[in-house]
Amino acid sequence: MAPNTTKKFYDDLSADYHLNFNDWDKAIANQADVLDKIIRKYANGAPKTVLDCACGIGTQAIGLAQTGYTVTASDLSPLALKRAGDEAEKRNVRIDFKVADLLQPESLVEGAFDVVICCDNPLPHLLTEHELQLAAKNMLFKMNPGGLFITSIRNYDEILKDKPVSTYPMVADTKGVKTFTFQTWDWLQDNIYTLNHYIVTGMPNNFSTSVRKATYRAYRRDQIDAVFKQQGYTGIKWLMPAESNYFQPILLAFKA
Repeated sequence: MAPNTTKKFYDDLSADYHLNFNDWDKAIANQADVLDKIIRKYANGAPKTVLDCACGIGTQAIGLAQTGYTVTASDLSPLALKRAGDEAEKRNVRIDFKVADLLQPESLVEGAFDVVICCDNPLPHLLTEHELQLAAKNMLFKMNPGGLFITSIRNYDEILKDKPVSTYPMVADTKGVKTFTFQTWDWLQDNIYTLNHYIVTGMPNNFSTSVRKATYRAYRRDQIDAVFKQQGYTGIKWLMPAESNYFQPILLAFKA
């Protein structure tokens, strides 16, 4: 991963990230409901503390805090973290926020947690298995014994069959101002691609366009499994969207 490039991507996108959803507040509530059900079903004991270690603007952290968990949240992007803090404050939700890089253990938050989450496809920013191993090791260190780890990634097992070059546009209309959000993917290698994130907004005959770029590695699920097993995670299990009602495949794993 190029931390500065990834940081810039999310810094630049922080003000607009909610446009990835038709209704961001509804997405916050829906994702919290799904994650809470997963935690209640699979976690050991009665988990209370959650670390969201790739929180972005707070989509999962805010919802889980509203659900009743004690949430700590970190992210590589200071601007995304600032937005998350502002959004939590608007909703009268208390979350401890800290800028942190999963590849730099000295930057991580203090303490250990019952549940560690890392959702909405952040791990594929790690472009080498060495980086993925380091992140997995550092996240495991932040878990209490018997703790539950949850991450979600795109379904790259299917994506790699056809290597799509774009996503369907998301269209929103706010008081006559239309916003179109979509992505194009430039495949650089067999499993590496540059994502171009486009936002087109405005009124007829007066649209403006912004584009932000990031690089991802399309990890297959068995590759993720191998890395997490090597780092000492146990009970590894995948939940597909049809089973979990989450929008991406979810990996569950435990600390012995």
